Amino acid sequence: MKGRIVPVHSCTDAQTGEMYALMAQHYDNTDEAVFRSDLMDKDYVLLLEDDAGAVVGFTTQKLLSVPVDGQEVRGVFSGDTIIRQDLWGEPELFRVWAQFWFPYARQFEEFYWFLICKGYKTYRILPLFWQEFYPSRRAPVPERMQRIMDAYAGLLYPGDYNPATGVVEYLHSKDRLRPGVADLTPARLRNPDVAYFAKRNPGHVRGNDLVCLARIDRACMKASAQRVLFR
Repeated sequence: MKGRIVPVHSCTDAQTGEMYALMAQHYDNTDEAVFRSDLMDKDYVLLLEDDAGAVVGFTTQKLLSVPVDGQEVRGVFSGDTIIRQDLWGEPELFRVWAQFWFPYARQFEEFYWFLICKGYKTYRILPLFWQEFYPSRRAPVPERMQRIMDAYAGLLYPGDYNPATGVVEYLHSKDRLRPGVADLTPARLRNPDVAYFAKRNPGHVRGNDLVCLARIDRACMKASAQRVLFR
């Protein structure tokens, strides 16, 4: 399995079809026309491909700039993301992601990863790799970080984002993880970060998304993560 980041406009129709098929295998209530439209709104896509060139995972990426406290705050937003289930636990997707975006971020004074989490597996990336991220059970969200999160979520989801909860609470029908894909079992809820995610996003089973933020700066990463991602 190999990963690469490519501009969205360079994706072939066949690759887009494979991405949608992978999405539909793991999510209920998907729509191919909506998926393709959303993809065209992004700037890049990270493709995971097997030895035969078939797509086995992907994540879409959109550059964003939002005004906060009189300044433009820049970052990258991760949209649709999925890896074929038998490949869960492989670090290739995030290694390619990090080796692209961390060097990219150096041209700015600050650069953030904007993400939304409807499943606990996506949220767990944050405590696995970052020392500092929000929201977290370890510390309250600083006021400026909250303003950044509110600004970007308000830009992307103006009618659905609830700043009181920090969750995108969709008012319309939305794709959601299929039962059995990433269920919150009692065993999984014994993990304190998973339990925190479930508490913060109780509507995740309906497809609601927890708004999250992490600074793309190696100083904010765990040493163990840096060994995995930048070896």
